[in-house]
This record gives sequence, structure tokens and C-alpha cells, in this order.
Amino acid sequence: MEELLALPFNDLLYHAQTVHRAHHAPNDVQLSTLLSIKTGGCPEDCAYCPQAARYHTGVANEEIVELPTVVAAAQVAKDAGASRFCMGAAWRGPKDRDLVPVLEMVRAVKSLGLETCCTLGMLRDGQAEALKDAGLDYYNHNLDTAPEFYGEIITTREYQDRLDTLERVRSAGGKVVMAPRADMLDGNLAVIADREGGVLGIVNWVDEPPGGAR
Repeated sequence: MEELLALPFNDLLYHAQTVHRAHHAPNDVQLSTLLSIKTGGCPEDCAYCPQAARYHTGVANEEIVELPTVVAAAQVAKDAGASRFCMGAAWRGPKDRDLVPVLEMVRAVKSLGLETCCTLGMLRDGQAEALKDAGLDYYNHNLDTAPEFYGEIITTREYQDRLDTLERVRSAGGKVVMAPRADMLDGNLAVIADREGGVLGIVNWVDEPPGGAR
């Protein structure tokens, strides 16, 4: 892992393209659209997020949007070429009553012929199964950072809470998607995670990161 990350940037691009072309059409890009179905008022304290209520960033605490609004947005996205539609809510995790309208949204978006995706925070027992049964294809759930650094940016949940949700989604037969990331922590620690929600490695640079990057 360290040898790979130590390669010059253009070599990394070459290796990435080699793997990509072995498994995908080289010039095809999937277009996805994200809609915030519940904005603001989140009780979490993620240091990077303006939707946390405690930070007073000016983001209003809005009610969940109505189903016709979601369907209209999904249709616009499809007409613009999107093949996946993601619905995100600023929750620590949905209560069962919160999930009811989301399930309706998933069914409606799926009926348009789109792949469906949700990012709703941490899921409780049974909720991943309900989403899967409604037609959810992907659940977006980021790990945020390495476990050793977690308390520095989030104190309202534990790293394990995130892993528990990933396991619930997978156990229900769902697919997990997350942004690939290589975060520098304390200047010399990097956490590498893949799109499918698996941590590829935690790298501790002995001296400087490659090229002195920070």
C-alpha cells in the first residue's frame, strides 16, 4: 500500500486507468443526482458539516419534502441523463416514522427506471431491510476518517456506529457506496477507503508524505 501511494501522480493515474478499463467502458461516466429531502437541524456535531444545528451556520431546519417534489426532481434528473437518484437527509439516523415517507420516495423513484440511493445517517435493526424491500439499490455512508482521529471531528457518535450501519446494509443484501478518500491525519496518517465502503488501509508515513503533501 505504501509503495503504491509513493508512486508519482501520473503513474497512479495510469494504474487507476488500467484497472478501470479492465472492468468498465473506458469513456463512460455514470451521471447521478442528489436531492436533499431533509435539510438542516442535525443533532450531530460533525466539525465539517453546516447542517449541524449547534453551529448556527444559517442553514434552516426544514421539514422533509413532499413526495411529488421528489418525483418531479427525479424526472428532471432522468431527463438530463442521470441514471441514479440519491436522496439525502440531515439526520443522525431515521426514526421508524421518518422512514415511512422515504420508503414511498424510493418506490416512486424506482418506478421511473432510475437506480435509487439514500444517505440517511445510521440505520437501526430492520431499517436496511425495509429500504431494500422498497427497491433501494445503494446506501451512501461515509466513514469520515480513521478511528484514531474520530473524536477530533465527531463526538456524538463512535466509529463503530458507522461500521454497524454498513454491516446492516450488507446483511440486508444492499450495496454500500461511499466517496473514495485518502485523508491526511495529523500530517502523516492516511485512511484509504473504497467506493464500496471497505477500508483499504491505514497508512502511517514514517517521515513526510510523498512529495511533502499535506
